[in-house]
Amino acid sequence: MKEKRVKFLFVVFLISFCLIFLRSFQLQVIDWEEYTLKVQDLSTKIFIEPPERGKIYDRNGKLLAWNETIYQITNSGNILEEDTEEKLYSILKDVVDNPYMVIDKLNFQKKVNLNINSVVALKIADIDPNLKVQEKLIRRYAHESLYHILGYVDNEGYPRTGLELVYDEKIRGNYGYKMSIMSSSKGTTQLIEKTYPIPGNNIVLSIDLDLQIKAYDYMKKYNHNGTIIISNPNTGEILVFVSYPSPDPNKFSEGMDNLEYKKILNDPNKILVNRCISAYYPPGSIIKPFVAYAALEAGISPDATINSTGIYYLRNSKGEIIDQLEDWNPLGHGETNLVKSIRSSVNSYYYWLGERLGIDYLEEYAHEYQLVEPTGIDLPYEKSGNFPGRKWKLENLGEVWYPGETLRVYIGQSATTMTPIQILRMYNLIATGGNYYKFNLFMKEEDIFGNVVNEYEPILIDSYEMNKEYLQYIYQGMIEATTYDGESNEKGTAYDAFKDFPITVAGKTGTAQIDKEKHSHSWFAGFLPTTEPQYSIVVFVEYGGMGASTAAPVAREILHDLVEKYLY
Repeated sequence: MKEKRVKFLFVVFLISFCLIFLRSFQLQVIDWEEYTLKVQDLSTKIFIEPPERGKIYDRNGKLLAWNETIYQITNSGNILEEDTEEKLYSILKDVVDNPYMVIDKLNFQKKVNLNINSVVALKIADIDPNLKVQEKLIRRYAHESLYHILGYVDNEGYPRTGLELVYDEKIRGNYGYKMSIMSSSKGTTQLIEKTYPIPGNNIVLSIDLDLQIKAYDYMKKYNHNGTIIISNPNTGEILVFVSYPSPDPNKFSEGMDNLEYKKILNDPNKILVNRCISAYYPPGSIIKPFVAYAALEAGISPDATINSTGIYYLRNSKGEIIDQLEDWNPLGHGETNLVKSIRSSVNSYYYWLGERLGIDYLEEYAHEYQLVEPTGIDLPYEKSGNFPGRKWKLENLGEVWYPGETLRVYIGQSATTMTPIQILRMYNLIATGGNYYKFNLFMKEEDIFGNVVNEYEPILIDSYEMNKEYLQYIYQGMIEATTYDGESNEKGTAYDAFKDFPITVAGKTGTAQIDKEKHSHSWFAGFLPTTEPQYSIVVFVEYGGMGASTAAPVAREILHDLVEKYLY
């Protein structure tokens, strides 16, 4: 019995051994190639190598955005040992502003980016095996005012908004990679394949960085929330594009904690809002040159006059007063024709036009000229404005239109709203006699060798046949607004701001009342030289009060720098 049991066990053992041998033979001889590849697959690592992002320059070759090498320190362990913290402090105390903050971030956030040199980075890497040090490229920006133009690239290398996002395909480049086999026994790697990253192309913008910074700093100096935009009406190129205040794009590219981001997000000045294109405001008197031209097209004589007394009474068919509206000058402006109405910004003249022409005519004319439509500038999140009328009010408020509202629309009030960039388009149409060239910030694209691979050609979007004779009256009124001296009821509203200016400017001030307490936004818009306009400008100051006393002096300051640089 015992002998049979031994034989049985021997047979079982022999069969098991044969099965193991056959399986081993299958794995190592028959299927060796398949399983070798599987094992190799498990130990093969692919490392992505990001390309260097293309640089961004201004029109004069000054850097607006570039890449900078920093070091990312990562703590792969738990809370740092006391000895490690002491060594870290010793290395960082003369290198960074707050070494303790760096140590805290490594303990709790496990990661920190530092602008240090390679020697310091190597010292940190030698302190503790849990501290991993890695080179990293981050995006740098020349000035905080560029946020609303360029947007930013986050600290992971992804474009989030602005031209960084719009032109990402041009400037991001192509990723490279390394494929390596990891050897766990020997702790080495074998490079199988490597593809080098291809740097992105550089782009050149129409922005003038010097003028951009001066304009932004001027708004900052006087704490003027608002915008300054300067363009070439004959090409659509933008030279200055300021929305103040603005966050520093470098803070986004470096990376920030939730507390810092919430502080920016909840800033009462709404610094993330691009006031140039994404916020709309009542235009006030800045719209009057356009309204005056529309009136000439409707058959109103430029020589027709009204008597401005300071109060305009709106009467019904029975002659009863149903509304009364004011001039900005409570004493009135006296006899006023079309040119004087622009020069001295006489509200009564436009109330009179509103009675004569009605809301339907002006609404239709505004829509024909696409006054409140997006301009198509090469930036994201541009908004439309609003030009009200009977249909709009009925659909949005469920109410009928009243005659007094018509008169207020004729001076850019009621529910009329426009963005600053739309105001500038309106003035470009006047400056060019009816042409709107698409606003654009991109000028050209260059490869890494400096060869131009793509160049912007001005795009004529809209062309209206504006009457040259009528335009001369508009030009005259705008020129007199900056050059005509006299009593307060006669003087040009921008005369005090532009007297003794070296070049004649055709301009218009605007004061847009926004509440019953008579808080007002301040506007100035215009162009120069007056004979062959090369530059147009719009200045907007939130709650700035009178356009003559706030926005016009800002415009003079910025145009003075422009004239010195480009027209002398």
